[in-house]
Amino acid sequence: MPSYLRQFAKEGGKVFVLERYDAEGRLVDRSFERVGGEISINGAVERRIAGYDIQLRGLNGCPAQTVNYNRVQTWRCIDAVREYAGAIYNKRAHVILCKTLMLSTAHGQAIPASCFVLVGGDGEPYRTVNDDDSMVFLGLAKIGKTPDGRSRRPDLEQAQSLSKTMGFQNAD
Repeated sequence: MPSYLRQFAKEGGKVFVLERYDAEGRLVDRSFERVGGEISINGAVERRIAGYDIQLRGLNGCPAQTVNYNRVQTWRCIDAVREYAGAIYNKRAHVILCKTLMLSTAHGQAIPASCFVLVGGDGEPYRTVNDDDSMVFLGLAKIGKTPDGRSRRPDLEQAQSLSKTMGFQNAD
């Protein structure tokens, strides 16, 4: 919800909030970092935010070389990712919240997380962008499968189905 994210907003800057949850869904740690500079969009599911390497949980990036970006243009997947995610994270974001079940991570290891971005202000209503959902819906990422074939993100199945119906899937 935008109201939850707005509580972390700081005047004149962008804030990164990393929340760590335990297996029962209880918040066990929350850290705040001011974001100075650009967010690196290294792939459809890879972000570098305030010194943290984040990987969107349970997703595989760029399932095809080309995608139907905005349903009318054929783009290389990575270019579409950088265009869309770069605009959200680097031009419109006020607060970036990533949630993970990893209580700690080894140095240099990406943190699997779900990320939400508060955008708006300056006359525009605040709203939350769910990065995971956006990447799947736009056909820029695909839901991963477990070794036995189950979905790693059943919460995003509807977005993936709608993406196929609306023609956002690969253009190969």
